[in-house]
Amino acid sequence: MIQIQGVHKWFGTNHVLRGVDLTIKDGETLVIIGRSGCGKSVLLKHIMAILEPDEGDIKIDGHSMFSMLPTEQDQFRLQLGMLFQGAALFDSLTVCENVGFSLFEHTNLSEDIIVQKVREKLSLVGLQGIEEHKPASLSGGMKKRVGLARAICNEPKIILYDEPTTGLDPINADVINDLILRMQAQLQVTSIVVTHDMISAYKVADRIAMLYEGRIIGVGTSDEIKNSEDPIIQQFITGSAKGPITDRHQETEPL
Repeated sequence: MIQIQGVHKWFGTNHVLRGVDLTIKDGETLVIIGRSGCGKSVLLKHIMAILEPDEGDIKIDGHSMFSMLPTEQDQFRLQLGMLFQGAALFDSLTVCENVGFSLFEHTNLSEDIIVQKVREKLSLVGLQGIEEHKPASLSGGMKKRVGLARAICNEPKIILYDEPTTGLDPINADVINDLILRMQAQLQVTSIVVTHDMISAYKVADRIAMLYEGRIIGVGTSDEIKNSEDPIIQQFITGSAKGPITDRHQETEPL
């Protein structure tokens, strides 16, 4: 479904993506792992065509995102759902208005139909009766679930998750992991999950890809990644303080 081909991105002199090649299969959950600041979220923004690559291309269903007209890109984004790292709810809007935001803004559906869809999606993520609440009254885990309800409200083909378990305690993090699995099973969507949480990665992934220094250095099932002979992958997935990653990036301070 999604082909990422030789994608490069610079921000000034900072060469963040350095030739990313990756294929995401239709209907799978692909987890992209890597250190904080390695470009995982930047890659998601390219898939959404919020950022445009300096080199390379991204094709979805064979269509280049960057050969489309802006109006075509806007229409295409309606097929994408996004769960942002901090949920990114609008503080001044109710839960109902947040979840149904894209439907209110981009469709001609009646308010009654949108509210019905909102209630259905909130029920899918285990939240009922909170439509009139404001985000400030919700816990961190509830905000994430409201954000997921918003991501699926327009019934997308692809759902993108940016650090979905960050900031949550282990129990709420596992609730989100279960929801990711449920969304794939019930909605038959393609999912891309960006995380450095290996517990989450192993639980939800059909395949895992590691992004390091702007390139994908390994792709495989959870077992294949666990058994990888690449010392960089091994250091990351085991969380070891010693290894080639820290040897390369360690800053030396004067004595």
